[in-house]
Amino acid sequence: MNVVDLPTRQLVPAPWNPNSMDAAMLDWLKASIRSYGLVVPLVVRRIGKVCEVLSGNQRLTVVAGLGFKSLPCIIVDLDDAHARLLAQALNHLRGEDDLGLRAELLRTVLEHLPQEDVLAVLPETADSLQQLASLGRQDMAGYLQEWQHTQAARLHHFSAQLTDDQLTLVRETLAPFVAQVSAGDGGNPNRQGLALLLLCQTYRELREGRG
Repeated sequence: MNVVDLPTRQLVPAPWNPNSMDAAMLDWLKASIRSYGLVVPLVVRRIGKVCEVLSGNQRLTVVAGLGFKSLPCIIVDLDDAHARLLAQALNHLRGEDDLGLRAELLRTVLEHLPQEDVLAVLPETADSLQQLASLGRQDMAGYLQEWQHTQAARLHHFSAQLTDDQLTLVRETLAPFVAQVSAGDGGNPNRQGLALLLLCQTYRELREGRG
């Protein structure tokens, strides 16, 4: 299959695409595209005068605000059913990292790039990044211990679906807690996540105090 550049104005997201990213993941994706461009082509199909994006809807959302006039695309000729099946396959087929190779890769990256630049692109905390980079430099017992610590320190994504009114209430409730935290506290660069944690801690303290 050939990769062709298509005008961004001709690309439309698939309205049936179930894949989504939270704000933090979109920020990491935007940072990656700003640094390296769109290195993975979108997969699209032609529908009349436009092209429907089967794989790359989140990338299309991000680049809309970055001034890209054209994007690399792979065009497929599929009916509705096969288009949806391919989109699901591309969204959910993933491999697993070889931890030793990933650790070596991260060590090399950190030798040449500031840690904050790496954290802007990868969904890691400062702690989990350092632990990953150190894997393989100790005996097996130390390896397993540090791997468990890495998993505990890794950022996890929490998503919820809310109505407009519910979302407004949540944001208004979190606002004073967001003002109390700084991105990077505890190795977590996401202020809203930290604010939610602080809200939960405050609630638990109040509940336990009443008990």
